[in-house]
Amino acid sequence: MTDETISVKGVKKDLYEKIKELARESGKTIGEITNEAYRMFVSTFPGVLETGEEFIQGVKESQSLTISNIDDLEITGNEIKGYGKKIVFRNIGRLRIKDITEKDFEDYIVSLINIRVLEVPKELNRLRILERSKFIGELRVF
Repeated sequence: MTDETISVKGVKKDLYEKIKELARESGKTIGEITNEAYRMFVSTFPGVLETGEEFIQGVKESQSLTISNIDDLEITGNEIKGYGKKIVFRNIGRLRIKDITEKDFEDYIVSLINIRVLEVPKELNRLRILERSKFIGELRVF
């Protein structure tokens, strides 16, 4: 991957301004924000047939607590269960989920999105974890 400059024609000014504002608020560059948007679009495009599922997932996520933009987070199953609501983890450098049962994982964790390193107990079924995951850099079991 090269860092060459690429011009994109036809971007609406109001949309560009919103992206610029997001970049400023998040401390990222416009290019980083745009790359994330492209990555998310490309990941959903092949699943046009799954649009209904994506919509339902979006509704679930909107009714959930979103924990995001954290470099490093360790959380226990008791904390997750004790909160009592569904949770979305998004944009986290390293996420370690300790002492969680398969049932609690299923009941409380809606999705894991853009996690650089995800660490989970070896007792959890990795396929169940991955079905709720997008853009996981590395999955580690302990």
